[in-house]
Amino acid sequence: MEHGLDQQGSVGTQEVPYLVFSAKDYVLALPYFDVIQIVDSPTCTSVPNMPGYLRGVIDLMGEAVPLIDTRIRLSIQSRQEEVTEFVQTFMVKKQDHLNWIGELKQAVEHDKDITVERNPHRCAFGRWYETYRPNTLALATYISQFDAPHKAIHKLADQAEELTGAGRKEEAKLLVHAAENNELAKLVTLFDGFEEKMRQSYQEYAVVVAHDGQKYALSADSIKYFEEMDEIVKDVPLLGDIDKMMIQGIGRKKIGDSEEDVIILNLPSFLDL
Repeated sequence: MEHGLDQQGSVGTQEVPYLVFSAKDYVLALPYFDVIQIVDSPTCTSVPNMPGYLRGVIDLMGEAVPLIDTRIRLSIQSRQEEVTEFVQTFMVKKQDHLNWIGELKQAVEHDKDITVERNPHRCAFGRWYETYRPNTLALATYISQFDAPHKAIHKLADQAEELTGAGRKEEAKLLVHAAENNELAKLVTLFDGFEEKMRQSYQEYAVVVAHDGQKYALSADSIKYFEEMDEIVKDVPLLGDIDKMMIQGIGRKKIGDSEEDVIILNLPSFLDL
């Protein structure tokens, strides 16, 4: 018979569906009787002098409902911080290409050896580009636009070297200048527009729950499924910096040929009640 947890948290034998959602690398669950609804892309209004994990309130049909940042409550990096850090790292790659074109110009103008990276797959951005897997079609489409101008920029080194080697230095200088206003300008525009596209792709959800007649919302990176667990165990291991009091048990769910462990939250402790 299926195992479940009753509302007091003891191990039972009733079949209980769970809403399963994610927060970064953690897969979390709440029993169906705690969940009221799910809100897409919740707009949050900040509230001063509140705990760090309380992001603010969302408007739920005229009712102000506290929004708990699930990641911060679990002592992991918030979604907003993760995106900001990612974008900052990405913008370094923009500066790398501005520096690259500057080095090429200097080499051409002062008859120096051209030593900039010529392979578009070997620069920091190229290595990232080859392995990055966007989480939405819109972001994937946007990222694909980098390919042509990025390859064209790196191709300049060979073209400039060929011209200077043939004694056509002025043509090489014009070539680099034209690329600054064409391929490089396109690349810079794409870099500058990346943050907005990235933030749009990182859609969040709010899982609205009820406890003791009060409503609360928990941020979620994604909503995975709404099903019963195949097994529930109470022997909870240490999980990073998560307070064990927040964990009711560990659910196990078969997904194809593999098995997924799901953290079943102890809602009162998670809400800090």
